[in-house]
Amino acid sequence: MALVEGIGGVFIESEDAAALADWYREHLDIAFAKHPGGDSFFVVFRTRDLSTGEVRESPVLAISQALVVLARPEQRGVVVNLRVQDLGKALGRLEAMGVAIEDRRVEWEGGKHAWIRDLDGNRIELYEEISLPPDSEYRSG
Repeated sequence: MALVEGIGGVFIESEDAAALADWYREHLDIAFAKHPGGDSFFVVFRTRDLSTGEVRESPVLAISQALVVLARPEQRGVVVNLRVQDLGKALGRLEAMGVAIEDRRVEWEGGKHAWIRDLDGNRIELYEEISLPPDSEYRSG
């Protein structure tokens, strides 16, 4: 049995958590709720457990108010990967909204990838999943 079974959440600190949550709502249609305990925001995504078919409410994406001045974005080592249904459509919408899209794109039998940056400069990977064929070398277990 593996020690880690998946991702429970992604937690981003921001020097202006409310503005960053608004940016995600406006540009990526992610409707954050304000956490009742303070200056943070969260959304819970629904996923399906592939082994049981059970739908889970996990992982969470949260934005918290930073308590210190943060390092510049180019000094941070985290990329948030967000799944989209149609990468081309998502990129067209973001480009029309003035969001810079990195030139690099990756497409392989398991999906399509492109990268943008959020309001704080955090790198976001947008991923359109493609079902792997049963004989793919990339299938696990």
